[in-house]
Amino acid sequence: MFRLLSLLAASTLALSLNAQTIYKISNVTISEKDQVQNGMDVSAMIKGAEGSDRVVVFAGQAITLESRVKVSTQNVKRSSLKSSAVNAIFEIDLKVDGQKDNRRVEKVYYMDQERKSHFKEKFVFKTGNQVRVITVEFDGSLE
Repeated sequence: MFRLLSLLAASTLALSLNAQTIYKISNVTISEKDQVQNGMDVSAMIKGAEGSDRVVVFAGQAITLESRVKVSTQNVKRSSLKSSAVNAIFEIDLKVDGQKDNRRVEKVYYMDQERKSHFKEKFVFKTGNQVRVITVEFDGSLE
């Protein structure tokens, strides 16, 4: 009986250690004036409930789009609302013709709120007197 109980406890512990948080990116569009390029749907795997991961969303000849997510939780004894919060920091890196620019967006999801967000960021690249405005848009979700 003791052997069976210890085996059950060990298998439950092993399954709980393999829990992952998944950050999914979908509906990626990169637009400049009237040119629109679509990126691929990707997923980042975070081991456990907290941590970070970086994924390449789009890789073209002149444009590379990467995203990083860092997920953390809070433990506040005085507030169950704050204690249930999940903080997600999203970094969006865009490289165009050797130039790099990035954006940082922080989202806080409370209680059983749906953990989905829509991102739309504008990047401006200047080379001499030429200005390029590139808009990056995608949906992100934590699961």
